[in-house]
Amino acid sequence: MSDRFEMRRTSAPLPATLTILLLSCGDGPAPDAGTDVPLTPATEDIYTVGEYAGEEWENFTRVDKVAFDASGNLHVFDPEAKRIVVVDQDGDFLHEIGGQGEGPGELSYPSGFEILRDGRIVIYDFPRTWELYDPQGAFLEDVTFDVFAGAPGSLFMARPDGRIVTRGGVRMIRPDQGSEEVEDPHLRDIDLFALGESGKEVLYRAWGMELLEVDEELVAENEEGQRGMSVQVTRMRAFEPGLHLGMLSDGRLAVVDSMGYRVKLIGLDGSVVGAVERPIAPEPVTEAVMAAERERRREAFEELGEIYMAGLAVGGELREQMSASQLARVDDMVFTEVIPVIAAMAVGAGDLIWVERTGPGGDGPGPIDVLTSDGEYIGTLPADGPRIPDAFGPDGLAAYIEADELGVPVVRVIRLTGIESPG
Repeated sequence: MSDRFEMRRTSAPLPATLTILLLSCGDGPAPDAGTDVPLTPATEDIYTVGEYAGEEWENFTRVDKVAFDASGNLHVFDPEAKRIVVVDQDGDFLHEIGGQGEGPGELSYPSGFEILRDGRIVIYDFPRTWELYDPQGAFLEDVTFDVFAGAPGSLFMARPDGRIVTRGGVRMIRPDQGSEEVEDPHLRDIDLFALGESGKEVLYRAWGMELLEVDEELVAENEEGQRGMSVQVTRMRAFEPGLHLGMLSDGRLAVVDSMGYRVKLIGLDGSVVGAVERPIAPEPVTEAVMAAERERRREAFEELGEIYMAGLAVGGELREQMSASQLARVDDMVFTEVIPVIAAMAVGAGDLIWVERTGPGGDGPGPIDVLTSDGEYIGTLPADGPRIPDAFGPDGLAAYIEADELGVPVVRVIRLTGIESPG
C-alpha cells in the first residue's frame, strides 16, 4: 500500500464535494477510538474579496459574518458600514443590502443576519426590528417586536420552519418592571424567535459553570465628589467552556457546552436526541499551565487593553482603576480543574461536524476532527493545517474571514473537493 491513497468511504452518505486524502502509515490494524487518523485536505483557491485601495464595495470596515446562499453567492456582513455585500461564485460584485439610515431597507444598528431556507435574508437591526429582503436583495418589509419580551443574541441560525435560533440575548427590563429572578442563572439559554411574533421560546438551557460573585466595584467621582459611572467586577476565570452551536440540515442543533469531548444533538422540541463523542479526556490544569496562562493574559492586556478602554470611552480616574483592576484580576484568576477539550465546532456540508480541540496547555489552535452526525469518526486535520471555515457553501465552497498585511478585512474563498477516507 502506498504512503498516500484514496478510497471512497461507502458506509455513510458523505458529500462528494469534499476530498480528504488520508496519509496512511501502511497496512496494519485499525486505530482504537482515541487514536487520530491524520487527514490532509485537497483544496482549490477560488477568490479573495476585500481591498483597501479597491472598489468602494470591497472596502470593508469590519466583517462579522459571511454566508453562502443556495446558488453559491457569498454574503459579507459589515455592521459598521450597515450593509451586506453580495458577490457571485467568481467573487464579482452583485449588489449590496442595507445601508445607513432610518428608512425602508436602511439600517441603524445591524447586529446579525441569516439566510432563511427559502432564500430570503433577515437582518436584526437592534433593538427591535427584523428587516427582510428577497434573494436578490430587494427590501420586503420590516417586522418589529417587543424587545422587553426577549431580544436576540449574537448568533443567528435558520431552522427549516423559518424560526431563528440565537444565543446570549440581551435581557431588557422596563422601568416599571421588577427584576425577575432567573432559576439557575448560570445555565446558558439557546432561544427561538419567530418572525412577526414577540417573545422568545427557550429551546435548550446549556450547561454553564456557577457564577462568580462580584469581587469589587469601581466608582468614578466628579470634581464635587459625587458618585458617577460605576463598574462591577467579578473574579476572572480561566478555561471556562465555550458554548458552540451548529445547525444540521434537518433543524437539529449541535451543541458543545462542557469540558469533555461531547457534541449534544438537540431535537426540534429541545430534547437531547443524541451525542457525538470521542474518548479524549480533558487536560489537567497544572501550576505550569496556570503560570503560562497568566503570562499570556498579561501580554494580551498590554497589547489590547488601552484600545479596548478607549473604545468604551472610559478615561480619567476610572480608566486607571480599570487598568489596575484588570492586571490584579489576572494575578488573582480562578482556574478550572481541567481545560475544555473542545475549542470550537461547526457543522459543514453534508452535516459533517468539525470539532477543533484545544491546544496543549490551552495555548493556540489544536487539531480538527471531522465526524458525521451519526457519530462516525472520519479523521483529523493537523493543528497547523486549515482551520474550520467561517462559512460552508454548495459544491464544496468554504469561506474564511481574514485580514491582509495592512489589517484590512478580507474574505478568502476556497473549494474543498470531495471526501475520501480509508476503507
